Amino acid sequence: MVTPFRALLLLFYVACAVLVLMVLSPGEIPLSQELSLKVFTFQDLVGNHHPPTAEHTRQMQALNAISQRIDSLMRQKINRDSVFFSDSMAAPQPAKARRITRELLETLPETVHRIQFPDSLNPLQLDKFFGALAELSYKPQLVRIVHYGDSQIEGDRISDYMRMRLQKRFGGCGVGIVPFLELQASRSTLATEATNNWFKYSVYGHNKANKTGHYGILAAAYRFSPLELKDSLAETEKTWRATSYFRPTHYSNEFSSATEIQNIKLIYSSPFSKVIARIRVEGQERDTTLDLVLRQEQQATVAEQAISGRFQQLSVSLESGKGSEFFGLALDCNQGVALDNVAMRGSSGIEFSKMNAQWLRRQYELLNVKLIILQFGVNVVPNVLEDYTFYEQMLYNQLRFLKSVAPQADILVVSLSDMARRSGVGYASYPNVPRIRDAQRRAAFRAGCAFWDLYQAMGGEGSIVSWVHNKPPLATKDYTHFTPRGARLVGEMLYNALMKEYEQYKIRKKLVQ
Repeated sequence: MVTPFRALLLLFYVACAVLVLMVLSPGEIPLSQELSLKVFTFQDLVGNHHPPTAEHTRQMQALNAISQRIDSLMRQKINRDSVFFSDSMAAPQPAKARRITRELLETLPETVHRIQFPDSLNPLQLDKFFGALAELSYKPQLVRIVHYGDSQIEGDRISDYMRMRLQKRFGGCGVGIVPFLELQASRSTLATEATNNWFKYSVYGHNKANKTGHYGILAAAYRFSPLELKDSLAETEKTWRATSYFRPTHYSNEFSSATEIQNIKLIYSSPFSKVIARIRVEGQERDTTLDLVLRQEQQATVAEQAISGRFQQLSVSLESGKGSEFFGLALDCNQGVALDNVAMRGSSGIEFSKMNAQWLRRQYELLNVKLIILQFGVNVVPNVLEDYTFYEQMLYNQLRFLKSVAPQADILVVSLSDMARRSGVGYASYPNVPRIRDAQRRAAFRAGCAFWDLYQAMGGEGSIVSWVHNKPPLATKDYTHFTPRGARLVGEMLYNALMKEYEQYKIRKKLVQ
């Protein structure tokens, strides 16, 4: 007869045997070149799945020091005497700045993850952008940056912090170009609501494609009237209306210039009818309403209206007939820096050439785009391959296309970030991340573009795991996306990398005494 004591003793012996096997377990037994068997280990049992290396610990200490510096910077509100507002909210023409923006000097960190160039001895690939920044000290203009990316920048993440830093140094206000309809995550800087008759058409994701082939800088077009285009006076007699609302978020106080504007730019085309626009600004000493009539336009155009101040709610109501297309609303200053966040969820950055080149070129010119940042790659990672030559070629083709439609602008390719998947009961970086990063760098250099290695700036292999388990966390538990704090850290590192090269540009051009 088996007594309870003997049963417990047997279980004890079995547990001891299993423990010894786990201690001696190699963790992984290779069965073939393509297949291996994962074996439960003692480290899996106690939860010490992937202990950080000394190098990772050192890197995280350095990154946390930068993150603490960001806390201090975020508490410093933008308060520049270079930002001016017109006396009238209803001036018919854009308000002019009363004096030129003066660049604020700052001390950059000694250790910066540098931007890489095809030829390190001739780092000229960002000179057009740097030249435009340098001109701000004597030539009033608005220098525009367009930040394209996948879900890693969704919600204005990374872009919001970089915009704040650049506007603090060079002047500027507002959040740049925003969509009339926000389908994904709300932005950190601005919340958007829209009437339910707005429709989005884009070159990426699961949205409908635009049958006209016309897209805007946001890689999308927005409509509230039927798609059919009929060149008939009878067809233009009927009109439709739609409204979009823009409000601050609870993060807006941290980005103090997000809801300050000096003008609004409406990007549209309307070949068969005029567009009636009503812009209402609430939250000033007095609410302001402007009624505008925008002329018919066959091509994409930009209608600009001065309307200065800080808003608590901004609404834009539009009325037009068939065939009218809208591409975005720019909330800007008259001079300084504007930075647009264009998050293309699910994209790998290979859809740009689907857009009409002439249509896109005209918008880049009208809006004075001087820098295009491309930050893609996380959507390529789950398809684990040994060779990414195909992706290199596809990305190279997109870079060549963008260079052809924006010859006045520079292009900076930002690599994908580290990304992890489950390994046993822990997480480990995808093995193909460095291969995709290398393909992105080769494509950038072949196309004559600058490149910034975000993967290495994070700490390389395994860094995303350290970012997730950092206190406070810098990445979310999907082991892919950054937390708001982590996104700001990336924004600070990228800003410092850009400004480091800008200082070198000024030395090369003898702009520094």
